[in-house]
Amino acid sequence: MKNISTVFIDLDDTVWWFTENSKLSLRHVFDHFAMDSFCHSYDSFKTVYLAKNKELWELYHHGKITKDFLTTERFRYTLEQTGYKGDCLAMGATIDKEYLHFLSLQPTLVPGARELLEYLNARGYDVNILSNGFKQVQAQKLASAGVSHLIHHIVLSDDCGITKPLPGIFEYALRVCNASADTSVMIGDNYEADVCGAHAAGWRTIFFNKDNAPVEERTCADAIVASLPQITGLL
Repeated sequence: MKNISTVFIDLDDTVWWFTENSKLSLRHVFDHFAMDSFCHSYDSFKTVYLAKNKELWELYHHGKITKDFLTTERFRYTLEQTGYKGDCLAMGATIDKEYLHFLSLQPTLVPGARELLEYLNARGYDVNILSNGFKQVQAQKLASAGVSHLIHHIVLSDDCGITKPLPGIFEYALRVCNASADTSVMIGDNYEADVCGAHAAGWRTIFFNKDNAPVEERTCADAIVASLPQITGLL
């Protein structure tokens, strides 16, 4: 990792703990909209939603669906599958708006994230977020967690209309941050979107393999870590 001057970091589940914060937000909308009046349990609601949301995000990453379709379809489908008898599309859009608002206010970071950001700033790296997340909530997540001051730029797929792992977003990020591919590194938890995408763009990469998933021998990651503090030994 020599000659690195610019660090790009994925936001959700790399810095800001999306998995944990989302659990709280799903429970909030289930209670807020009294979904127990038609859905027999929160667990069944959560199971349907999480499976559909994962499917839709995979399609979104590859540019096969729009953001608007993702944000309306995930709750529309969940409502339909769990017994809602009203207008699932309209209600789904209402729920999604409340979900995203409540979600963005949650403060929990991935363990070690704050310390890593502080370390990178102290060492003089240009630290930036590179995310496929939505513009209306990504900056607020960082503010809610109290780490906005540790980030120079927030580069989003919403800003350029291109999602990771497609090469255009990496080229766009370099222009925004006045950086070069040969002095940039991408840190992220999504192997395909973050690591393979950045590697194809000529960046060095660190795969945050937080789930200890099996990684093929010919990985395109320059380094693999199981926890964020391990990165301080690389940069």
